[in-house]
Formats: sequence, structure tokens, C-alpha cells
Amino acid sequence: MRFFSRHQRQGLLTHLLAALAVSTNAALDGNPLATSDQETLDAFAIKINQDDNFTVLKAEAKAAYKTAHGLPISDEASSSIDAAIDELAFSSVQKAVNSDTYFPKVYWLDAGPRNWFGLDVPGGRYSYDNPDCIYRTIPIDSSLSYVITGYRHTPGPADVTFSLISDPNSQNTVAYLSGSDLVIDSDGSYTITVNSTSADNQTNHIQSTTSAKQLLIRNNLGNWGTQKPDNLTVELVDDNSSESALTEAEIILTATWNLQESIVDYGVGALGIKTSLNKVNTLSTPSQSSTLGTLTTQASSFGHFNLSDDEALVATVTQGDADYFVFPLTNPWMITTDPASQVSLNNEQAVANANGTYTFVVSLEDPGVYNWLNTTGLHEGAIMVRWQGLPTSSSSSTSSTASPAVDVQVVAFSDLASVLPSETRYVTAEERASLLAQRIAAYSQRTTL
Repeated sequence: MRFFSRHQRQGLLTHLLAALAVSTNAALDGNPLATSDQETLDAFAIKINQDDNFTVLKAEAKAAYKTAHGLPISDEASSSIDAAIDELAFSSVQKAVNSDTYFPKVYWLDAGPRNWFGLDVPGGRYSYDNPDCIYRTIPIDSSLSYVITGYRHTPGPADVTFSLISDPNSQNTVAYLSGSDLVIDSDGSYTITVNSTSADNQTNHIQSTTSAKQLLIRNNLGNWGTQKPDNLTVELVDDNSSESALTEAEIILTATWNLQESIVDYGVGALGIKTSLNKVNTLSTPSQSSTLGTLTTQASSFGHFNLSDDEALVATVTQGDADYFVFPLTNPWMITTDPASQVSLNNEQAVANANGTYTFVVSLEDPGVYNWLNTTGLHEGAIMVRWQGLPTSSSSSTSSTASPAVDVQVVAFSDLASVLPSETRYVTAEERASLLAQRIAAYSQRTTL
């Protein structure tokens, strides 16, 4: 039987939650990301990636990315495009290996390369990966019922969202549960149900529809050294004993489709329309959307920079009503180069101005400013500033005085002091080295076994 009676379902759910509580609590002291399911899926993704090089589609992706970037393409930018396309392809495989709705798992993806469990896991970043964010996915079928069990550490993430999406590539939002609406028990545990029943009068429930394909979970870490992502597990409530797991051939087919879609969604959409159409060294007015990986409760600003050795881009960010914001840099192909090298700062990591705004300096050379964003030697790259925890676009007022905003200007490196606020905090070379060492150590916790 695929469906149980209401009485059977309630009995199974009670038994399931008790079992999950035991298994979850037993692993709370370890790394929430280093699960047996993660190891299994990483190994499977590596195998498929090695068996199928997706040569033709990679060539198509490279051509699309070059067109979206526009001419000329510098030698510096050209040197990193192949690696970016490799990561795009691997991300398509990662999405596919965890697409079986009858055998769902929680899978961490959209992350840089790592070595753990004896595996050399390639990078799978594909469109403005956020160094603060732990992205995890769960496959969903609207005809089925799922129970997600979580545990919130203290301190927990700065921002949490559970977005039900209709496509793992375009990522259009069907429904979502925000962190502010999540009810957590006094011991840090919580459960979320996902099925087709109405969310009205249900706590921690997400209503799925026929278009729902995946639950995309974001845990944004404001302070990398102290905050941990939630522990998460998922169980299918319905009986899957008559179902067979997806075959490798089916998964490869899904990965191929993911890559085909990604060429359009990210090469044409994110890199071309959202980024490259903006004038260089500017950032678009923050706007809210529910597509291409953005959140209905998120405002985003896109742009691309091109700086000489003796130039700096100075950006002043207004947080507005957002609970969290981050200012990250990527290479020209929307891939973070080295997260631990201060290529991003969020509102917990950065120092605010006296009036509550934040001023950042983007440059190749370290100006000694605390809020420096390191291009890691790149003269050109891309930027996607995010503000999260906002009211949805349908309920927010365009005339709100607390709206997110960002202003940018390019100045000569030698003129920086004349445009920075008088209260700007500076650091010595020794202080910078210490800050970077702390950042490296904190980031490495994500892959600690």
C-alpha cells in the first residue's frame, strides 16, 4: 500500500518521531553536515561525474557564459572559466543524486571542493554561492508526506529558511517556512511536516503542490566561529516498500537535464540579464524575486566590477528591515574564489558606521580597513548583495524608509581616506593576519569529521 489510513498514519508518525529523536540527539555533538547520507551521496556524485564528462554540454555552457559576459574577455577571466563550468556540471550531478522522492535524504551542496570521508569532492558552486550559507536539499513529491526533524544549536544560524521549489535549477518558490515562523521546542528540537494538506492552523507545516520538486534549506551563519547549522534528517511517512530506487541511468538523465537548464538559468539569466547588463562598477537597486535561487523574503542587488591595481570600489549598504545581509565577491563566473580570504562580510562580521550603515572597500590591495573585501588578486568579478528576513514583496511598501539600499563609487586607492566615514575602523597587518586566521579556522569546521 502506498497510502495509509489516518489511524495508521498517526501511529507510524508517533513511532517515527520517537525514533528520530533518539538518532538525532545521539549525533548532536558532531558536525551536522558530516552524515552517512552525505557520504553516500558525495561518493555517488563523484562516480557519475567521473563516468560522464558531459563534454558537449560543457562546451555549450562555456559558450553561453562567454556570450553573457560579453567581449572582451581578459586572459585573467578566461583562466577560470573552465573550472567554473566543471563546478556547474558537478552541481547538476549533485542535484540529481538526491532527487528520489521515495528515498529522500538531506544533502549539502552548492559548496566548494573538500576532502572528507576519504573522498575528494569537487566544488559544486554554480550561481553566486554565499560563503555564509549552508545549502541543503530534500526531494519532494506532493502526493507523499514527509517529516523533517531538526535540532537548533545555541547559537543557531543568523537566518534560516525552508523553501519549497518547483525546479532545482530555476528554483521558483512554491511555498516556504521562514525561521521567524519556525516553532522550536525548549530542548532545541523541532519537526516540520511537508504534504499537500493546507498550512492553515498547522505549526511547522509546508503545503506542497503538484509543482513541488524539492525543499531547499538555507542556514546562514553570521558568526562562523560560534554558529552551527541545524541537524536535519528526513523520513517519508508513506510506505515505499513497493518502490524501486532510481537507477543510475535515470540519475544521469536528470543530471543532463539539470545542466541543460542551468546553461539558460545561470549563463543567460543570472550572469547575462541580472549581472552583465548592469554598467560596470555599479550595483542594481535591491529588488525581491522568487526565482533563480532568490527568496521571496530576500532583496538582491547584482553587479560586476573591473578595477585597476590602484583603484577601489567603495560601497555603503543600508540594512533596512532585513534581519541579515551579506556582501560577497565572486570571480567573473559567479563562483566564490576563496571563502576564507575575506571575500565576503555580513552584518555580524562587519563594523557599522555611526549612522547604522556599513561601508565596504573592494580592492586588490589591503587598505587596512576592517571592512575590506578581498578580490583575491582578481581585477574583475561579480557581486550579489543579499538582504534576508524581509517582508514579502507583496506586503512591503515601496515608500518604506527602512528599505535596503546600496551606493557605490570607484576612487583612486590613494583617495580612499577622503571618501570613507571619519569613524572608519582600521587594522594593522598583524590584526589582519589574526582575523584571517580566525576566519580560516572557523570555515574549516564545516568539513571536520
